[in-house]
Amino acid sequence: MQFWRQRKDEELNMEIRHHLDEAIRDRIARGEAPDEARANALREFGNVGLVKEVTRAMWGWAWLEQLGQDLRYGLRMLFKQKGFTLVAVLSLALGIGVNTGVFSLMDAVLLRMLPVAEPEQLYFVNNVGARGGGGAPPYPCFERFRDQSQSFTGLAAFTRRDLRIRIDSQREEIQGQFVSGNYFAVLGVSPALGRALSPADDAVPGKGGPDGYVAVISYNYWTRRFGRDPEVIGKVVEIGNDPVTIIGVSPPEFYGLFAGAEMDISLPLMFEGQRLLASKNTWWFNAVGRLKPDASVAQAQAELEAIFQPFMTETTVSAEMRRDAFARIELTPAGRGLDTVRRQFSRPLQTLMVMVALVLAVACANVANLLLARATARRKEFGVRLALGASRGRVVRQLLTESLLLVCCGGLLGLWFAHWSGDFLKSFFASGSDRLFIDVTLNYRVLLFTTGVALLTGLLFGLAPAWQATHLDPAPALKENTSMNTRRRSRFGNLLVVTQVALALPLLVGAGLFLQTMRNLKHLDAGFRSDGVVTMRVNPSAALYRDERLSDLWQDILARVTRLPGVRAASLSTITPLGGVDAVKSVEVAGFTPATPQEQEVRLNQVSQGFFQTFGISLLQGRSFNEGDNEAAPQVALLNETAARFYFGDRNPIGAHLSFNRGAKAAPAVYQVVGVVRDSRYNNLREPDTRAVYLPMRQAIDQLGRLMLAVRGEGRALDLTTAVRNEVRAAGNDILLTHLATLDEQVNQSLLQERLLSTLALFFGGLALLLACIGVYGVLKLDVARRTHEIGIRMALGASAGRVRRLVLREMLGWVALGVAIGLGAALLATQWAESLLFGLKPNDPLTIGLAVALLLAVAAVAGYLPARRAAKVDPLVALRCE
Repeated sequence: MQFWRQRKDEELNMEIRHHLDEAIRDRIARGEAPDEARANALREFGNVGLVKEVTRAMWGWAWLEQLGQDLRYGLRMLFKQKGFTLVAVLSLALGIGVNTGVFSLMDAVLLRMLPVAEPEQLYFVNNVGARGGGGAPPYPCFERFRDQSQSFTGLAAFTRRDLRIRIDSQREEIQGQFVSGNYFAVLGVSPALGRALSPADDAVPGKGGPDGYVAVISYNYWTRRFGRDPEVIGKVVEIGNDPVTIIGVSPPEFYGLFAGAEMDISLPLMFEGQRLLASKNTWWFNAVGRLKPDASVAQAQAELEAIFQPFMTETTVSAEMRRDAFARIELTPAGRGLDTVRRQFSRPLQTLMVMVALVLAVACANVANLLLARATARRKEFGVRLALGASRGRVVRQLLTESLLLVCCGGLLGLWFAHWSGDFLKSFFASGSDRLFIDVTLNYRVLLFTTGVALLTGLLFGLAPAWQATHLDPAPALKENTSMNTRRRSRFGNLLVVTQVALALPLLVGAGLFLQTMRNLKHLDAGFRSDGVVTMRVNPSAALYRDERLSDLWQDILARVTRLPGVRAASLSTITPLGGVDAVKSVEVAGFTPATPQEQEVRLNQVSQGFFQTFGISLLQGRSFNEGDNEAAPQVALLNETAARFYFGDRNPIGAHLSFNRGAKAAPAVYQVVGVVRDSRYNNLREPDTRAVYLPMRQAIDQLGRLMLAVRGEGRALDLTTAVRNEVRAAGNDILLTHLATLDEQVNQSLLQERLLSTLALFFGGLALLLACIGVYGVLKLDVARRTHEIGIRMALGASAGRVRRLVLREMLGWVALGVAIGLGAALLATQWAESLLFGLKPNDPLTIGLAVALLLAVAAVAGYLPARRAAKVDPLVALRCE
């Protein structure tokens, strides 16, 4: 390009010289003297430089040259004013960075489509009723859907399971899923290695396919467990006691349809066994279908409905339950996977996105303030350029170029900040025993978002000084002194301070509300004590331990752990508080007539002796379970206080009887209530108190295949884990211990949403406060410089230093107070939207709002004190001479 340009310039010079030489020769031939001929020829030709410029403009690269000149000049100016550049770039980097970080999280949770072929064609097949629903109908109905529907190119079934796997004699528990043989074909997922499952691999219940059971493992599991060894294809592992051959590895970007979870292994659905597959009354899996391009959702839904309704007449589902949960078939988009995580984090992420947008606005106001101050100081420079013939458009372009240079630097630094915050957010979700897998990575959508935000930001804060330049009159600008310039700019600066304060206050109020919510939940009386308790899931081999042997194993484990030094109490149970597992069963209570089937539903927990001591759950009435509550003794039960109050009102529940249905082939199990215990929270701390029934583990309704072991120690809970592990292993070699965590960790895990909100809101609020204070400091500093002469006169007339300080601070705090008043109204409106995220307080909580206002005023006063003190130190003589 440079070579071509030089060549064209040389040609242009030669042409001009040739033209001038010809004109001179003609004039000499007509009798003019050589010097006179040359002067006349040049006069006749005109401005050589202008001719060159016009010619170059016609070539088309003049704008490129001018852009290069603007860029070089802008870079020199930024390097020359390092302090200004540093503050502006950091402000922009933080604003753009937090926006990019939160958007990348929102993209991962809410927006990202599955990495499958044409995900918009995928739909989940759900049965729904008046009380909601979800999941597919029983497997026989799914088979009819699959074989008879014409609107889908394929329908696939899938369900997740915790699986015991043995690899090279080593046992472990992994996350797995059972899928129909066409699962990968319906999704359009090709394996990274080997082959995917096929319908032939899922043809025979209890066997799988002609080669027995086969499996596809995930790319991440292949990396983590097998070190990406290609020889893994053909390797035989054991799932339970069944040999399974690994036939493929799924692609690295595919994690399955369960958002927030990663499936290590995919097995044929036939693994579940004939009984479950043939049952017409068991809802246990999900179904996904790919709609044909020419089929509509309504058409497909009507087609499935025509199959579903006749099927439901073949089931034993009651009319009430059918109305509540299985009334009809509904298709829901599946392109983003199951929406459990999206439902949980949708509102918090939208709230965070609004907060980071406010942070960016505060940062923009800050940078605009800096640019205005800088543009004011350069008015003479612009006046000179305009007086020398530069167009106003050229001056505006120069200012916008400098703004965009700042944005580019801030955007690149912001991307690094977003990348770092992505790792932080990923580890945030991956903490605790029940981890969520959120792939927070930068992709083209995030980069487009960042680019758009950066360009918008650059234009927004670059427009103010550019607008100022377009209204500049060169002659007065060359005559103005600094005070006159800064006076005009000061008005803009004060308005920007008002804007910053008004934007920062809602962020501070939001941070205070979310922190207070977190505090309320932390100090909530959940009905149990979490300190000093460690829990873990004990999973013995189903093939080795059944019936009496299994019961003996549980007693042996409990006895071994209870004898350990430092153990104050230990217990086994089907569920533990905040353990991520729940169990609800229908119960009939003697003397109580339910108005609806839902009034019979209770949370059922089957526990060993010592459960209530381990978790610190108080006994309110009657007695707790003891050694005598065994298989040979009368069956007894405990109620929580909500269940006792609901079923018995003011009556004494002790001695009443409860019965649980055990199916058509067995008589109901009847239990006598012997005590009442306090309510305790099981799913999360926000849930209302629900009805619960406790049964002794040795009088359990069903066989307890795996249980939660809880141990309360005298010191740190985790100090006991090694000794407990050894004792459990001593009880049986083929026992897996998983989901090990302290109860404190599970409490923290249950507060993931609140911790995310409070942590990020605190950071955003602090950032907005910092930026607003920088704005206050900058405006007040410039204001003091502008008023040096006035301050000097005041002090010469007898004003004291303290009076000058108060004068400067009072005026600035007046602007801050105006911003607080505007921000207060905005905060009251904004926090109403986030009311559902709060706990234990209202959005207009006066204490939180009062503290936020006081903090903002106090920090603004501190930020303004330094310039005010400088004003008080003005020497009257020096101030009067400077003008």
